[in-house]
Amino acid sequence: MGYSFKTNYVPALCSIAKDAGCYAEVVSEMEYALAKKIGFDKIIFNGPIKKEDTLILALDDHAIINLDSQYEVDSIIRYRELNPDKSVSIGIRLNIDLVGEDGMSKVQCGLRVGRFGFTPQMLKEIIPILNSHNIKIVSIHGHTSSSDRAVENYRIIVRQMLNVCDQFKLNDIQYFNVGGGFFGAAADGVNIEGKPKYKDYADCILGECGSSDWFNRISPSIVIEPGVSVTANVFSYISKIFQKKYIADKNFITTDGTVFDVKPTLHSNNLPHTFYTHKKSNDTYIADLVGSTCMEKDIILKDVEVPSSIDYGDFVKIDGVGSYTISLTPTFINYISPIVEIKDGNVFEVRKRQNINDIISLYSLR
Repeated sequence: MGYSFKTNYVPALCSIAKDAGCYAEVVSEMEYALAKKIGFDKIIFNGPIKKEDTLILALDDHAIINLDSQYEVDSIIRYRELNPDKSVSIGIRLNIDLVGEDGMSKVQCGLRVGRFGFTPQMLKEIIPILNSHNIKIVSIHGHTSSSDRAVENYRIIVRQMLNVCDQFKLNDIQYFNVGGGFFGAAADGVNIEGKPKYKDYADCILGECGSSDWFNRISPSIVIEPGVSVTANVFSYISKIFQKKYIADKNFITTDGTVFDVKPTLHSNNLPHTFYTHKKSNDTYIADLVGSTCMEKDIILKDVEVPSSIDYGDFVKIDGVGSYTISLTPTFINYISPIVEIKDGNVFEVRKRQNINDIISLYSLR
């Protein structure tokens, strides 16, 4: 299991994954350095951009490197030629044709094709080149992001991975990496009725692998790269109510938070939430909970019931914000929020409250 750093790379959270025996699954120079700093010695290096110095570091670290593009192949070959006495092992990422039985694309956002990895036609060119330089292919990576996280997607992914392994006689494969994109952990209040469970994905993946002569003969480890499915419910976001307005038959409740902290992809779903008011009230009214930025689209919750007594100094807690919020939230208008962990009745600050010195230290004053 490789924990997806891009989903949430708060070091305290990553350390939990490390202590549980997970690999770090990283997709950039920054994430690779962070994984090393935290103490991971098992790293899966994915992503579309691998700078040559970081790629060489990963080779020397014996990381599992899944190549994505021709320029990475060229870098590996240069390294091999400069280090003829070293054993060089790499992985390759496949470009999966993720199309359902209805002929419609199931790639994330409904895109017609995905842009990552090598097509079978590309592999016909690069695999002989890698073989001719005595570079072992020990990993195959099939991660493909979908919009629906359906179990059936993994049947398509695994079958295409198995076909490539069989067609190109990839008999050195040690890591059969199906990627992530699973449905899993959800905050209380999120409707998970009819959603796949971990076992559903496992049964599908194992069923397809178990029916393959190639897989049974080579017996590689199956690798998964969970992110959202294990972090969605581990963070809550708390912000303070500052004002309420009534404009043109519309109620607005303004907080010191922002939509970019809660759902930086600006999806339309209202996440589970709780209001904490100083004055109790059984009456409610409908309002939009909006953020503190100067943008009209800063709508955190739309058309939700709020207590009639809500006022300045009250609070709102929004659950289910553990995925992507930290890694996608910019320093925009406001300071980056602190993060605290509550454990055994004690409070630990796992990210400090940002201040002006933190921001100005990144810049030069003229």
